[in-house]
This record gives sequence, C-alpha cells and structure tokens, in this order.
Amino acid sequence: MAYQIIELALDANDNVIERKPVPHPLETRGEAVTLVESAISHYPRRGYDPKQDSWWAIAGNGDRMRFVIEGA
Repeated sequence: MAYQIIELALDANDNVIERKPVPHPLETRGEAVTLVESAISHYPRRGYDPKQDSWWAIAGNGDRMRFVIEGA
C-alpha cells in the first residue's frame, strides 16, 4: 500500500479551511512520517497528537496546520 500526506490548514477553532495533498504517494508509512516530521521542523510550535494520529504545527504568524497520513 502507498501512503499520502494530507496538509490541512485550520482556523482558530481547529476547523479545516483547506485540504492539500502532497503531490506524490510514498511507498511506506515510515517514509511519510519522516517527510511530515521534516516539514514541521521549521515551525516554532509543533508536535504529534497520538489521539488523532496526526502532526500539528503553528507558524509564527499564527497559521495552524495539521498533517495526516492516509492510504493512497
């Protein structure tokens, strides 16, 4: 199974306002996790939410993002 990263832009109440898939699928979940962790590394506030199995990030300007991994 291939995996795809979905980037979700959130409003202040954590409602999804934009859904953007990463353009290419990845062969393993491990590759997807590595790519997400690399993508969020430049955000000043970031982390992993085990309850939702997703990663979150907040930019310096307050923009809120969530990253999920789905089967492609």
